[in-house]
Amino acid sequence: MTTVRATVEIFGQRLGLRADGDEARVQEIARFVDLRMREVADRSSSVDTVKIAVLTALNIADELFQERETDQDSRQKRLEKQAKRLTTKIEEAMKPGTTGKEN
Repeated sequence: MTTVRATVEIFGQRLGLRADGDEARVQEIARFVDLRMREVADRSSSVDTVKIAVLTALNIADELFQERETDQDSRQKRLEKQAKRLTTKIEEAMKPGTTGKEN
């Protein structure tokens, strides 16, 4: 992957970054973080940029964890469904007089 350099602005701070990927993606992520920090700042009584950044990071991390849990639940349900189908096929194949071939 290509390393790019980009200058972004997040919550009034200009930052020079080096990242893997492309500059457009880096800019998009920076805009996302900036927006989220501004949302947290609007809801918070704090004007401390570090506190706002930490609260924003915690909010984004919480969303990531929830998304991972949802993905894991979906995978688990899909695997359970496949296991039930396979169990049914095996039981059908083991019945007396069955050749094991599907019609």
